[in-house]
Order: sequence, then C-alpha cells, then structure tokens
Amino acid sequence: MRIHLLSCLAGALLAAGTVAAQTITVRTLPEDAKRGQLSHVRENVMTLDGRETTLAPGAQIRGQNNLLVLPAALPKDSLVKYQVDREGALFRAWVLTADEAARPDKFAPAAVQGRPVDQVLPQYAPPRPARFGDKPPAPPAPPPASQN
Repeated sequence: MRIHLLSCLAGALLAAGTVAAQTITVRTLPEDAKRGQLSHVRENVMTLDGRETTLAPGAQIRGQNNLLVLPAALPKDSLVKYQVDREGALFRAWVLTADEAARPDKFAPAAVQGRPVDQVLPQYAPPRPARFGDKPPAPPAPPPASQN
C-alpha cells in the first residue's frame, strides 16, 4: 500500500513539474535582429516593412509562444524582430509579445524610442454606418497642404 501511495505521489509531482515547465516561455532574441512588420502575400513571398521579400530556404517564423508559425497563418502586419540572409531573404522572424514590443529597439529611429506600439504603428478605423443598411459617412477631408 505504501509503495502504491509513493508511486502515485511521485507521478503527481512529475505531472505538476511537466505542466509548470510547459508554461514557462523564455526566449532570447538576437541583438542584431531588426524590428518590422511582416505579412504573408503568397507561397514563400512576404511583405516586410512594406516591401516584398522571399523566405530563405529553411526559414522559421516563431509566434509569441515561440512555436513555429506557418507563413499563411501569420496575422497581417505582425510586429516582428527578423533576420535576413546574405541575399536579403527572410531567414528568421519572431512575433513580438506586448512586453517585447515595449522594449526599446536599438535600430529604431529616435522619434520612435520609448513610445507605445499603438502610437507608432498606423491605425485605421474605417467609417461605419450608423444603422444597418445606411451608407457609411464620407471619410474626413485631408488637412490642407502647407503653404511654406
């Protein structure tokens, strides 16, 4: 009876340790990785900071939980840290968590440093109709051009 109880207790501790180890996600991003926005276009073609690039052979995209993400499953305009190979093809990319995105980036311009991500990235909220079936309101007019 005592051996059975000890084996059950050992199994429970092992299971608890396994669960605890799975919830800890520690990852270090390379110092030379640059920050950018990444989207999937088609097959192995991606847009990186608004320009099209291809995936290098063996390229990896890692999600916020550090698991591999298929290019087609990548959310549009994901904020990532990335590395490119010698030919300029995307080699590695890591989708940033909120904590990682809040950290300063040594490659970012000084005007962007220390600002929250939602202030740096462009925001677009399309005009919506007041009621179902109504036409949406006209978008606001752009500001007048400077006379300088």
